[in-house]
Amino acid sequence: MKKSKLFPALIAVLVIAILLLNGIMIRENGINTETVQIQAIMDNSSDNRWVQFIAGMQQAAEDQNVKLTVIPTGHFGTLEEEKGVVDRAVRDGANGLVLQLCGDTNVHEFLQTLSGQIHVELVDAGTDETLENITGIVSPDHRAIGEALAEEALHMAPGDPEQCTFGIVSANSSLGSVKQTVQGFETAMAREGIEIAWTLEQKDGGDSLREMLEKASRPDVLVAMDNASLEAAGEYAASLEGATVVIGTGTSTKAIYYLDSGAVQSIVVPEDYMMGYRSVSDLADYIKKNTFTPRIRKVEHRVIHQDTIFEEENQGILFPIQR
Repeated sequence: MKKSKLFPALIAVLVIAILLLNGIMIRENGINTETVQIQAIMDNSSDNRWVQFIAGMQQAAEDQNVKLTVIPTGHFGTLEEEKGVVDRAVRDGANGLVLQLCGDTNVHEFLQTLSGQIHVELVDAGTDETLENITGIVSPDHRAIGEALAEEALHMAPGDPEQCTFGIVSANSSLGSVKQTVQGFETAMAREGIEIAWTLEQKDGGDSLREMLEKASRPDVLVAMDNASLEAAGEYAASLEGATVVIGTGTSTKAIYYLDSGAVQSIVVPEDYMMGYRSVSDLADYIKKNTFTPRIRKVEHRVIHQDTIFEEENQGILFPIQR
């Protein structure tokens, strides 16, 4: 008896119908089945400050099944310098961009030029006043970090704070995030009637932060406003005879080493790993589903001392990659 040709034909028709139906559902849900390409641009991307942040982005890219490229960059002196790198990402055909803005002037105009060309997620932002032309912002609360540094500085001052000298050091004061940290610190200190003795800022082509610190008058309390300056302050303090209180904000293993060794007394640590993870996850989700729900996410920060490094909650934020 001949086998009927009807059954295989019916199976073929059914398979085609299922594929067509899936295609319709994908289009209706706005899901992009092509490979999503996301590029990340930050100031001085090879700096130790970004290790945990990049690890968080990489994990999110794996979970979201997207391609992530961290663009090698040096120090951006101005937003104009950064624009050239961003323009290349657009020309490369990237679908999304994780971007740390390296300046806080003409930001609205800059983001407006990218509208319709590439989806942008801002990180480590100095402001959350605008969500126009971007998908969202993921950042620590830098002003709150500055206030936490002031609280630590007042608490750890060797004697009456009004009789102590306080110095500030930063590696890149042009960043909006650093400006916000400094403002939070200075405002909190001013409320207590405390004046800042001096402020050191890294300048292109000038002395290193370590050299600047060695030339400056020695303060009772030295406060570092970013990771690079915290590393320099820790190295400086480790070479001194006698105690100088050093506090700062940072996430690198070198900064943690100086805390563990006692050269640094207190660190305010932002949750950089989660900032990286959420930035890529939110951006990939938006690109795939084509749904516009701009959001502002604040990642946490913790104050950590030498004797609290190995507490479970602090281990989670200091070494998230090992979790």
